[in-house]
Amino acid sequence: MKTVEKERVELRYYELPQGMPLLALLGERWETEYGNDSMHFHNYLEIGYCYKGEGWMCLGDKMVPYSSGCITVIPKNFPHHTVADNEKIQKWEYLFVDEESFLKQAMPGQVLKTEQIVKRLQERTLVLSPCEGGECSFLIKSILDEMRAKGEMYSLAVKAKLLAVLIELVRLNPEANFTETMNIHDKVLESILHVLEYIEKNYQEDIGIEELIQVAHMSETHLRRKFKEYLNISPAEYINLIRIKKACEILERSDDNLSDIALRVGFQTTGTFIRNFKQIVGTVPKEWRRMAKNGVNNPVNYNVSVLKGW
Repeated sequence: MKTVEKERVELRYYELPQGMPLLALLGERWETEYGNDSMHFHNYLEIGYCYKGEGWMCLGDKMVPYSSGCITVIPKNFPHHTVADNEKIQKWEYLFVDEESFLKQAMPGQVLKTEQIVKRLQERTLVLSPCEGGECSFLIKSILDEMRAKGEMYSLAVKAKLLAVLIELVRLNPEANFTETMNIHDKVLESILHVLEYIEKNYQEDIGIEELIQVAHMSETHLRRKFKEYLNISPAEYINLIRIKKACEILERSDDNLSDIALRVGFQTTGTFIRNFKQIVGTVPKEWRRMAKNGVNNPVNYNVSVLKGW
């Protein structure tokens, strides 16, 4: 019996700019002549704007057509890829949004309403034509333009427009009698995504493999093998990646000492924190903080095999 090779699913991991609820991917880099993009998912909500091109968006087990002027909204951890027309130039620009953190800040004291909005945004994917997108398409393009120009008080303008976009997306996704959560035929992948969510929420704790196998409902051997197969990284490496990401955020915005930061992000000793930081980022925490505070363009250089965006 012939063995069918399982399709590889990539985690494309992004860092948000300090003080901003979103990351914008702009410019000529996103104008390409490509056919099939590989199946992947992200650590943030993805909003895409198609300037030109046409093809199909593969969303889990569904194929949805797209064309110039459409917008796509894809929840975090949702496997997807494009199947483009090889004879046409494709140009997209993207926003990656931490909608949950942003809404908590933008709507203080409205916990239930915030939870409802986040739930609705995470319930399903959207592929909207220019007619369907309407005002939302205009606002998304306006945010992309604001992020490109970076004019006076652009961050305030972006945040105001982003709130309007998220609310409009919820209105375009009415609370009907459906819940289009991921219909993944591959139950293993679904289990891996549950593990990723658990790590994101509990990275400050001393996470052991025993907890992860309970979340995944797998044996330890099976979990380790499948985690590596899908993400090309071990569970322990992924936990460290998340912890170092959080540490970078603290280092850039505070003068807290390294021992306190180490404990806050889940490392038991400062030495272990520094060793893992240097392995993943490429420099020690004090040097990274100095460059970040001096305005040096110092992107995190994750020296691990998980994909950090494109």
